[in-house]
Amino acid sequence: MILEEIVSDPERHARWLNTLSYLENCGAKLIARCEHPTIVPKELLKHAAEEFRHAYYLKAQIPKIIGRDLPNYHPSNLLGSFPALHYLFRLNIQVSRFLKEKLQVPRRQLKEMAYVLVTYAIEMRAHDLYPRYQQVLSEKGSPVSVVGIIREEEQHLKEIEEELVLLPNYQDLAKQAIAFDTNLYDRWITEMNRS
Repeated sequence: MILEEIVSDPERHARWLNTLSYLENCGAKLIARCEHPTIVPKELLKHAAEEFRHAYYLKAQIPKIIGRDLPNYHPSNLLGSFPALHYLFRLNIQVSRFLKEKLQVPRRQLKEMAYVLVTYAIEMRAHDLYPRYQQVLSEKGSPVSVVGIIREEEQHLKEIEEELVLLPNYQDLAKQAIAFDTNLYDRWITEMNRS
């Protein structure tokens, strides 16, 4: 299992934490970009704040592993290089393009629908990935823990599922978003195995 290999190698583990931090930071910025200029529900602010906090928390764990910080999100400091760097951006583009070209979703609805679908796919990925990562951390006796992140991501998934069911044909749309995510995730994992 790749997570066991990563956690067993301090340098790779540090880059993994930096990559997760980067992805959480990207998620928070994606939320911010999708906000309406004036109609911003409290839950959206909470979600963005928690994603930014996750990014900070994960980055702050790196010195526990290698005794120093990784200074930035340069591809050389990430696991999976460019597929990691562009993961969420590409997912958002693919979902938005699908909604626009295949379903002719009007522009005024496009950003909101894409936000819900991309967030759903991301939260489903987190729902799978973080518990597996925590299991490996526990088995290896790592000083790092993501239990708090898991709890918050579970809440995020519940909240986005409540929004998802309000979309027309939400089950088909959710499957398509998951398919886009799976393709990007597989590319990232393939690149990670090389780095």
